[in-house]
Amino acid sequence: MISVHSGGLLGIAGFAISVEVDIRPGLPGFEIVGLPSASVKESRARVRSAMRNSGFKFPPQKVVVNLAPADARKDGALFDLAIALGILAHQGVVPRERLAKTLIVGELSLGGRVRSVPGVLALAVLARDRGCSLMFPQENSVQAASIPGVEYLPVSSLQEAVHVLQGKVAPARLHPAAYSGQRHGPPSERIIGQQLAKRALTVAAAGRHHILLMGPPGVGKTLLARAAAALLPPLTKEEAVDVTSVYSAAGLETAGLVRKRPVRQPHHSISRTALIGGGALPRPGEISLAHRGLLILDELPEFSIDALQALREPLDQKRVHIARAGYNVNFPADCWIIATANPCPCGYLGSSTRECRCSAGDLARYHRRLRGPLIDRFDMFCRMGEVSPDEASGEDEPWYEHAHLHGQLPTPSVNLPLARDGEALLAQAHTRLGLSMRSYHKTIRVARTIAALSGAHSVEAPHVAEALQYRYQGRLGF
Repeated sequence: MISVHSGGLLGIAGFAISVEVDIRPGLPGFEIVGLPSASVKESRARVRSAMRNSGFKFPPQKVVVNLAPADARKDGALFDLAIALGILAHQGVVPRERLAKTLIVGELSLGGRVRSVPGVLALAVLARDRGCSLMFPQENSVQAASIPGVEYLPVSSLQEAVHVLQGKVAPARLHPAAYSGQRHGPPSERIIGQQLAKRALTVAAAGRHHILLMGPPGVGKTLLARAAAALLPPLTKEEAVDVTSVYSAAGLETAGLVRKRPVRQPHHSISRTALIGGGALPRPGEISLAHRGLLILDELPEFSIDALQALREPLDQKRVHIARAGYNVNFPADCWIIATANPCPCGYLGSSTRECRCSAGDLARYHRRLRGPLIDRFDMFCRMGEVSPDEASGEDEPWYEHAHLHGQLPTPSVNLPLARDGEALLAQAHTRLGLSMRSYHKTIRVARTIAALSGAHSVEAPHVAEALQYRYQGRLGF
């Protein structure tokens, strides 16, 4: 019996799997056990054809492959290469001692080519922690090279993998490419007026404060939300590795490390699982795919109540914990959220140009979708009105070009002390507005961001006053 080190994915983390290969006399057959999915069972056809088309003989005996531990579900085609090399080691083609120190992953084509696999960054971390070399597809080299401390054995075919393990061919050396993050470019559309909303988004971007933009249709809520990506700084290399790990585990192809902060805008019909993550085989949801970037929730009240309420814990904890009968996984969810909402179903509650035609029942049902515990987790709120004719004929100020500090303030937006006048105003507002303790502390954090952007050394009354201006006042159309 031959045992080959390999690895699988649970969420975005790798876990060790032993590929045990046994070949014994009997009627020819090929069986894979150990709770394999359909894609893993199909490895039998891929491995058999890849070996024959690569010039190796498939044994005319009973071949049994066990994927241990047997109680963990295995999915995907990343065990193909390990299974094929285990069979060849059993035949004496590959030295067994080399397999003992190598973690092997890769999908095989019928012709013997090694195809890329998802989650290579997590598998590289797994190999490093176990003190193993990592044999993996050449196509994943750019991503894998970003994890130091691992001996990499990139291969492009089954034949090459055999020659590397036999010592006939030296593996290609990986040279990590120089990394430089990229910012999102300016919006292509003109954004006229809405100075208050632009200021609110500038403050929100600087401190990563979740913000809800409210106003009638056509005032530019969605346009401003998309343009706000230009306020964010480039990804650092460490952040890029985090983001790429999530995308790789989700099976989303990236040529190398992600260089721009992700911007995700799911449709309001999205399910709870697609938004938060999970499923029979856990996959990250949209909130995790927006990790280190921007998540735009356009038309927030149109999302299902189930999906909205599932946002509450991730907004606080910046991660998603999913516990099911078969697994427990954590997905990162440290993203900046911009949500938009109309003030009522028709959209014109409080409008100065059109009359709202919604009944009291319509308003009650609409506002009930945004329940207090969820609303309380947003840091900032901004009411947007119609643009006047004078504003519409004006120039579009490039507000996003003045964001040199945005997103670079230490958490929580630098610990600036509260001045006496700022503390007094905050205490007065706490009593009059009935702020919850969460809202109270969020107001302080927003005020600190405002003070830091202005270059102040303490949080004074004007900073607190502006922060209070961005608090929710009880209904969407305030």
